[in-house]
Amino acid sequence: AEKKGGCKGVPPKMFMTSVAKSAALLAGLMAATIEPASGFATAPAAMSGMGRASAFAGVSARPGGAQKGASLGLRMAGELSADPEKLGPFLESEKKLDHVFRNNKMWVVEQTRNDPEFFQRMASGQSPKFLWIGCSDARVPANEIVGCGPGELFVHRNIANLVVNNDNSIQSVFQFSIEYLQVEHIIVCGHYQCGGVIASMGNGDLASPLEEWVRNIRDVYRLHKKELDGITDVVTRQRRLVELNAQEQALNVYKTAVVQRRRVYTHLREGFATPMVHAIVFDIATGEINKLDWKSNEQMAKTAEKYDAVAQVASSTPEEKKALEESVSGESPRRSTSASSSTTLTKKMYNRLPAGLSLGNEAKGGKGWTDDE
Repeated sequence: AEKKGGCKGVPPKMFMTSVAKSAALLAGLMAATIEPASGFATAPAAMSGMGRASAFAGVSARPGGAQKGASLGLRMAGELSADPEKLGPFLESEKKLDHVFRNNKMWVVEQTRNDPEFFQRMASGQSPKFLWIGCSDARVPANEIVGCGPGELFVHRNIANLVVNNDNSIQSVFQFSIEYLQVEHIIVCGHYQCGGVIASMGNGDLASPLEEWVRNIRDVYRLHKKELDGITDVVTRQRRLVELNAQEQALNVYKTAVVQRRRVYTHLREGFATPMVHAIVFDIATGEINKLDWKSNEQMAKTAEKYDAVAQVASSTPEEKKALEESVSGESPRRSTSASSSTTLTKKMYNRLPAGLSLGNEAKGGKGWTDDE
């Protein structure tokens, strides 16, 4: 409610507390359900006695229900704010997970209403084209900020969107999303006002294990110290470190063995290498994302060249290509159990054997290696 003038049915000077907001939200949501309206208690006192679950089950999606529900919610909010004694049941309920289950029910209703086959389709499996590596910050929800629905992104989030080579969690995500889901793009998304990045710029001990985790960001600062130290404004320096961190993590993705293995496999079979690796940054203040060209950085580009297995294939000798072709079989990039010398050669080239490779594509005029990032 507004401080001045108020709204219909709401005291003019009422402040919309978090509890009152919950009451308004509850009434508005209840007005959109598909249950009969007979059980809905319009007064907060009556509602407090029946519990949220019962109250929730008693409202219908009748014509104009949402508007009426919102108006009712405002009246409830006004009464709850004006009479503290009525807040007790609400406050007690807020300590539980009632609102989580209530919101889930509303989500199910809404999804089913818009797409009756939605959950059947979700149950049939997933085939996302994107792997998203983002920050755990609650203000950066992956699907929402890029307008993707359930099933379109395979998501991994941690503090400051880090890609650490001894982190079994993210390495398992790489293996599953690349070898089994066969994603075509990997996106590393940093965001301005990142608490992890800001913390890394201080000298305080954050205590284990957070201290060890944030140290990875301090290594990014060390690699770009000259540039960052040249930025006098603290906020601007923080924003630049956010960008550099996202770019360095994208490079870490590119260096990963399972990524290179899949890129070689798709290059030889399809003529172009996937997954492609991207770095982007999200601006919380505007809601916009911007792409960061991590390969434009000379230092990062030189490092990427050392790990580019596709380039190694393109520059290998005919004898090496023949050995590679003879050493692999099958239709998916899995490790071979062969102990032949050619297998050893392939493992040396790619760190882990990409079985199923064939040079037939190139022999038939397939595309050679290009910078398809």
